[in-house]
Amino acid sequence: MRGTVRGALRRVARGERSRGLDTVLVLGALGVLGAVWVGDLGLALGLPNREPDWVGPPPSYRDYLHVASGGVMSLIALSAVPHTTGPRRTGLSALAGIAVMLATSAALAPGPKGLFGYAFGASEGMALFLLLTLVALRCRPWAIAGAGLLAVSSLFADTLRSGQLAAALQGGEIVDFDPTVSTTAVLLMLAPGFYLRWRSAQHERHIAEVRREERIALARDLHDVVAHQVTGIVVQAQALQHIGARNPETVVKALPEIESAGAQALTAMRRLVGALREGAAPLDAPDLPAALRALEGAGDGGGPPVEVRMAGDLARLAPDVGTAVARIAQEAVTNARRYAPDATRIRVTADTSEGRVRLEVRDDGGGGGSPFGDGGGYGLIGMAERARLLGGTCTAGPATDGGPGWTVRAELPTGAGDLRPAPGDGAQGET
Repeated sequence: MRGTVRGALRRVARGERSRGLDTVLVLGALGVLGAVWVGDLGLALGLPNREPDWVGPPPSYRDYLHVASGGVMSLIALSAVPHTTGPRRTGLSALAGIAVMLATSAALAPGPKGLFGYAFGASEGMALFLLLTLVALRCRPWAIAGAGLLAVSSLFADTLRSGQLAAALQGGEIVDFDPTVSTTAVLLMLAPGFYLRWRSAQHERHIAEVRREERIALARDLHDVVAHQVTGIVVQAQALQHIGARNPETVVKALPEIESAGAQALTAMRRLVGALREGAAPLDAPDLPAALRALEGAGDGGGPPVEVRMAGDLARLAPDVGTAVARIAQEAVTNARRYAPDATRIRVTADTSEGRVRLEVRDDGGGGGSPFGDGGGYGLIGMAERARLLGGTCTAGPATDGGPGWTVRAELPTGAGDLRPAPGDGAQGET
């Protein structure tokens, strides 16, 4: 359970959003808050058996007010945990929780308190801690400052529960309010949210940088492809000028080749423009079948063996598409070996049909082959961006057939037609 919650917090720090992650976080918070609230209730139920020399408040319904307050505040905090809550509702939830705490203090103020009065419930403190953490993670600075000030005032309301304020007023004294302790406590409650917010922003910057570099690399690749194709057109046109008058049939035979080269150059140019419009792009086109076969030796260093299955004409893909498929396969195999050490096999499947090339890389480990582990998954994020710019998709997640392991799937056009970037951001963990 501890590892699951820790992994969920790492995913929160990366800014991930999913229903499954919300479920883990809500259940974790429910377990902690529920256990603390049960402890508060047990202590309150034990109060009637007071010792004869008891100097606290006399038995009454007030003994249970902090338990009720902690329960209500815990429910409010739990409702704010899912990412769908949003900044506004998170701020309102914090305001409601603090209001419950202040109302409880006000209700305890008039009654007899004995020597020390009533203390805050542990469940009240835990719920306030969770609410302030969520506020620091999601809300704007002014909302964080407002919630912090209200939280400081709610902690100062301890003077209402303990009877210090009433005693001071009756004696004509002035209550000396030292905000240091309350302010320090509130800052400590906000600190985890600030940390998670910083980690999430850092992760987003890394992703943006990876995507920018991938666009630049893609633009370079496409530039080379276009330059090669246009050069071929120019050379053929120059040759036809010399032999066209003597041998017209040669001109007729060469025209389809020139047309095909021009169409390919136009398609590559459209991709280039699309990549540069978003920021910009790639690498030398490999022999895709040979590049995939080379992965079969990936198990020689002690890792799981790699099995490669290919179908269709993979050798005739557009150069940039072939490069993308090869790089995605390499990255997926590397991640499977790194994050699924218990895997006994990695299977790479590639095929072409109906103008699409499809790649699947799957391991049979215990589900730990996630490319979004401690390493951040930036390699596959870059490959997903490349796939998107080429009009395809790249997804990664647990096996969908209920079996063990992690699966990376990519689908791209083979290179024909007017290709545009697919909607969305590319690779995402399954939600």
